[in-house]
Amino acid sequence: MYDTYHLNINRAAEIVKERNEMLNTLSFSKEIFVVLYEEPEGTPRPRARYVNKTNLSSVAKANPGFIQVYSLTGKSDRDFMKQLITEDDFTKLDGLLIYTPCIVDYAAFIKTPNSFNTKDTYLAELGCIRPICKPDFDNLEKKYSDMYNGNVWIDDALVVDASVHKYYSILPRVEIKLKFLNMLYNKYQYKQMTNRLPDRNDIEYFHTNSKK
Repeated sequence: MYDTYHLNINRAAEIVKERNEMLNTLSFSKEIFVVLYEEPEGTPRPRARYVNKTNLSSVAKANPGFIQVYSLTGKSDRDFMKQLITEDDFTKLDGLLIYTPCIVDYAAFIKTPNSFNTKDTYLAELGCIRPICKPDFDNLEKKYSDMYNGNVWIDDALVVDASVHKYYSILPRVEIKLKFLNMLYNKYQYKQMTNRLPDRNDIEYFHTNSKK
């Protein structure tokens, strides 16, 4: 890259300085931790169907061969999360959707099998015995990230890093730890977000004179 972009010593020094300022200014210091007391489940595979006039779809009227791909549970999951955002866990958002890069950690605690003896039940609770059953890790992530779309963050494209962990527990639940950046990375992303959120006046991005 040094050769491709014809960097000289002074320009390279500017980039290094900018990088150091970013490290000192940008931080995933804001966090939301949510626990959903339910049996962890994944998102079913999307279904596809031919849409025609009997489906009352305007798209189908223009194109009788139109195929619609839809989720069986997506809307109900988002509606469920919409009810939860009135709780104290979300007061720090002030009713505003997150628009900055996010790091998410999902921990799914699957119900301990009844066939486990007392020793295995305790070992499972301690994390020494981990599940190798469904739901799959990717379906878990998909289901619970979709629940946040339009409720907590703009959409899950904001996620830059994520992890999924599966455990057994006598108390089935899903723990979601979300950290989000205190501002956008640059002016390019700022323009992206101001186009999507024209009514927001709180959108910030990093530049050389940014303050913590």
